[in-house]
Amino acid sequence: MEHIGSHNKLLVVTGPTATGKTNFALEIAREFQGEVISADSRQVYRGMDIGTGKDGKGSVHLYDVVNPDEEFSVAHFLRLAVSLIYEIQRKNSLPIVVGGTGLYIKALVEGIDTVNIPRNESLRSRLANLSVQELQQMVPKSVLEMMNNSDRNNPRRLIRKIEIMQENQNRHIKYHRRSFDTLQIGLTADGEYLLERIIQRVMDRVHKGIIEEIQQLLAMGYTWDLPAMNTIGYKEWKCYMESPSDEHKNEAIALWIRHEIQYAKRQLVWFKKQQNIRWFCINQEGYKEDMKRIIYMWYTSS
Repeated sequence: MEHIGSHNKLLVVTGPTATGKTNFALEIAREFQGEVISADSRQVYRGMDIGTGKDGKGSVHLYDVVNPDEEFSVAHFLRLAVSLIYEIQRKNSLPIVVGGTGLYIKALVEGIDTVNIPRNESLRSRLANLSVQELQQMVPKSVLEMMNNSDRNNPRRLIRKIEIMQENQNRHIKYHRRSFDTLQIGLTADGEYLLERIIQRVMDRVHKGIIEEIQQLLAMGYTWDLPAMNTIGYKEWKCYMESPSDEHKNEAIALWIRHEIQYAKRQLVWFKKQQNIRWFCINQEGYKEDMKRIIYMWYTSS
């Protein structure tokens, strides 16, 4: 297609896991002369390819950014993504951000006041040995009620919340949203269809060699206590790696599927609260043509 879009366009393709977001984004990139940027908090890690599902590797920006033992936050993503978006726009191409990490998408499109609040190593050191219950007591009840159950029981998330609250008491940090001309496309699916896709994708990744990938990561010295290794697709295999057996393998697969389903549900809850996303159901006939028509109309408008 001849390029006729403006320099300020930004396409976002988002939605729950297993809906084919990356493959669709790559297809759009081919048809609209675009480049794809990953907005996935796990695909930034080198050596973690199969478990995180790096489709189109070699054609997507922000894959393999850091090692599994290095820190990567929404602030890191924002800095790299915005720089890439400007670079792609300068080439008169279409930047296409794709992923299911809702916080990354929100920070990019809407802005988040707390994104630039730095780590407070002294505070983190003081809080490191506190229990979850003790950390929860340091967070106001009204704030705690706004956190989902997983975050409320996650020491790292609680410490970060305390860190932000203390910093906000000292100074006000405001993140100014970039004024991109943004179209957000959301891919979703009916419950049973999405469940089937999740199961199939997990089994595909098992067959592709997730066990060998984890063995290689462990051989390189990466340990289970790292945040990168404590994510879906990896943490479920700890028991099997310590004591390989068919029983533990089957348990790991079942646990992985369950965690993916739970993650998809959390994503749907998150995205339902976000505004300005045009949703398309992937198990409805003609959905892809409808999406492309919407994208074309937006892309060719001034």
